[in-house]
Amino acid sequence: MNLMEAPVAGDLPEARGNARWFNQSRFGVFVHYGLYSMLGRGEWAMYFEKIPREKYNKLADDFNAEDFDARSLVRLAKRAGAGYMVFGTRHHEGFCLWDTKTTDFSSVKHPAGRDLVREYVEACREEGLRVGLYYSIMSWQWPAIFTGPAEDPDGWEGMVAETHAQLRELMTDYGQIDYLWYDGCVVPGLGDAGIRAKYWRSRDLNEMIRSLQPDILINDRSALPEDVSTPEQHLTAPPRGRLWECCQTMGRYWGWHSQDEEIKNVRLLIEQMIFCARYGGNLLLNIGPFGSGEVPPAQVERLEGIGRWLSVNGASIRDTERTAYTEAQHLIGSATCHGRKLYFHLAEWPREHAVIAGIKRNIESIRLLGSAEALSWEQKADGCVFIQGLPTDRPIDIIAVIEVTLDRPPSRKAPPSLLVEHDTGRHDPAEAPVHTLTSWEMGRVQTLSFTVPTRGIYHLEFGIISEQAQSFALTVDEKRILQPSLVSCGNYPTTIRLKDILLEAGEHQVFIEGSTADFGLYLWRVQPVWRILGPKHWSTIGPFPTEFRPQGSNAQVRDALGRVFSPESNEDLEIASDAVGGRPVQWAVQKAHGDCVNLGLLCGASEVGLCYARTVILSPDERDLSILVSCDWWANVFVNGRLVRSERASEDFEIDGAWFNGWKPVAATIHLRRGPNVLLVKCHPGSTDNWFTLFLNDPGDIHFSPTQEI
Repeated sequence: MNLMEAPVAGDLPEARGNARWFNQSRFGVFVHYGLYSMLGRGEWAMYFEKIPREKYNKLADDFNAEDFDARSLVRLAKRAGAGYMVFGTRHHEGFCLWDTKTTDFSSVKHPAGRDLVREYVEACREEGLRVGLYYSIMSWQWPAIFTGPAEDPDGWEGMVAETHAQLRELMTDYGQIDYLWYDGCVVPGLGDAGIRAKYWRSRDLNEMIRSLQPDILINDRSALPEDVSTPEQHLTAPPRGRLWECCQTMGRYWGWHSQDEEIKNVRLLIEQMIFCARYGGNLLLNIGPFGSGEVPPAQVERLEGIGRWLSVNGASIRDTERTAYTEAQHLIGSATCHGRKLYFHLAEWPREHAVIAGIKRNIESIRLLGSAEALSWEQKADGCVFIQGLPTDRPIDIIAVIEVTLDRPPSRKAPPSLLVEHDTGRHDPAEAPVHTLTSWEMGRVQTLSFTVPTRGIYHLEFGIISEQAQSFALTVDEKRILQPSLVSCGNYPTTIRLKDILLEAGEHQVFIEGSTADFGLYLWRVQPVWRILGPKHWSTIGPFPTEFRPQGSNAQVRDALGRVFSPESNEDLEIASDAVGGRPVQWAVQKAHGDCVNLGLLCGASEVGLCYARTVILSPDERDLSILVSCDWWANVFVNGRLVRSERASEDFEIDGAWFNGWKPVAATIHLRRGPNVLLVKCHPGSTDNWFTLFLNDPGDIHFSPTQEI
């Protein structure tokens, strides 16, 4: 769990440090080890179990790390094929694994009597691995991390000073550090990156670090973008040109957990590594040693399995490039690229021969990595390549890789691509499902009927296979579409798309006609086009204090969300409410940037509680409208005073009283009457922030006003 992972943005800067080794590696090993390892209940046990600091810290008296062997740990990572490691110097618990002068709460001043960071750094250098250090900016040793800088300014400043001093030690006393992996840049009630960076003095901190370590790479978790994006537990690539890595656990937890039985198998972990490589990113795979320091056997087994695969197929992963070709979905399997070489990852042997498409360069050779068996091929003028000679009589061991060497680097143009449903990551709307036509035939004309739930803008996508390259004419509801639709190769599945089509709610028919040859239609998707209703469209009010505080119960959230506060029952712009001690509160439209409505920033963070955002939708007629809502914690939506039910499970709603929860947008349909409609969003904060983002499938004929009265 990490609350500070930033959404993917389109304007992230490129790396300032030494990026070459990072791209060459494509695989690293993360290590989470600390006092929490002794409990065996995960790295957040102190927080979630509400263990008092005085009691929790007694674990240090028994921390001796008797089986922690840095050389063995680093050699395991090297056998796994990793190019670098990231070692946890301290987690949120605040226990330091090095000889710090800032506190006695360290491995050196307790029974272990050892500087584990130094042992790790020296072992990495001996084995030739790049050195990464994890450091939690926040520390639960300071009560100010729960109360915030406004309530405890001295405590906050003490915590910030300790963070700066400890990082100076780590950057000064341990030689060259290649990678700094921040975490936990939290300010209670304030999620805005600029404000968090100000309270932690992140800009000064990173300038100090770069002055001490000029070639260092820094990740994106100090509330500043810096060099590397770090999606956590989900495969979401940032824009091209940005360094990134997916940090991933083998099971559910980062620190050792005795009940963690959801350990991923080697094949799945390799598939995640391949995904990262095809999008120009790294996989940072975590291990969590026992309290003694020994690595659990199941984790050793996974790493060694990955190492065996990389020893044969590592050329398809290391130093790969992200191109339109590798981003495409290929029939044979995922593609990666390095220079003149393309690599195709086969989950199973093709029945007769393998087919790849979009190859416009001359082929010099094709081989199966790890095999001496010769492969033959036939290359067509349309870019399709038929590969023969694969050993189809035996099963594939994990994933096999075909290497195709071209006479020059492949074209940067997108090749034919299959229609599939992608994982869009933690922040973005999910893709609409892909539908399969179970019974289809080849012909010059294909028709398809489908329905859409609400009037809106949609992309229409069709998976087809054509006997030859040709153009297509498409008609939607008897209206000819002028967008060009071409297929560049024959006898290979590809996708044709119609973008930004306005459709009424109800049933529609598509008519597709090939220009010269028969073709088949076997897949289709209707994708809503989502528009974000940004901060300028909303007026906000709050906060209305509730009983919930960090580490509070979901029952407190449910009670607060179920209580009717003034904005739900009183439409006056000026409200005096007992819920805020009788002080006047007022709806306000404030200048704000970005996509999310950050209520902590707009309503103020001097008090913690419910906040509201309000807009008026002007609709030309009575209709339904499709929306999505994502939020940091909990939210409900009201339209004209009626609570909106989402696609979230009813049993989850019963726990916390929220129909919307989490960063992944949740779908709902709202009903609008003709004329003005009040759309009200009610948000409850959790431990760090309070924001929401509302998406809608906007047909273009409705309007929004943050100030209009009904």
